[in-house]
Amino acid sequence: MGIRPGQVTTRSPRSAFGPGADLSIARIVALLLILLPIGAIGLVIHEASLGPSPAAEQIATFDPHALLGDSSPDFLPTPVAAIPPDANAAPPAPAADDQATTNPAGEQVKVANTGGIGAVLRASPPSGKQVAALRDGTLLQVIERQTLPDGSEWLHVTTPDGTQGWVYSKLVAPAN
Repeated sequence: MGIRPGQVTTRSPRSAFGPGADLSIARIVALLLILLPIGAIGLVIHEASLGPSPAAEQIATFDPHALLGDSSPDFLPTPVAAIPPDANAAPPAPAADDQATTNPAGEQVKVANTGGIGAVLRASPPSGKQVAALRDGTLLQVIERQTLPDGSEWLHVTTPDGTQGWVYSKLVAPAN
């Protein structure tokens, strides 16, 4: 069955190479889509069998205490002298609805119940300016106790170096 001159056909002269010969690029793409995932899986298996790199082992065995050279169990900095307060930096006078009681007996308490992180001495309760950081075990002389409208109790205290401020009552315990 030959093609006669003048006869119209839908067959391409390249069809002699077989069906789909016009789609050589599609065949290459299909082949790549099959081979690339297989190669990627092989690469992942190879890398996994090598084990951790020296850099990964170094990160896994990192010891911050050795780097910092500090053997203390807490991360509070060493206390420093407080900045002298401004002339008008005294704690505000308690409001009429605040309950304040003075402590004439000179009660002493110590910083405790903080899990080793210490407490913050503030200029006024409950969110006044930070005056000093107090380590666990620091002895404090109580000047007065104050209960705020939200029910929290704060102690006006003096530190051993004479710094005065307020500390939350749940962060102290009796010194005895």
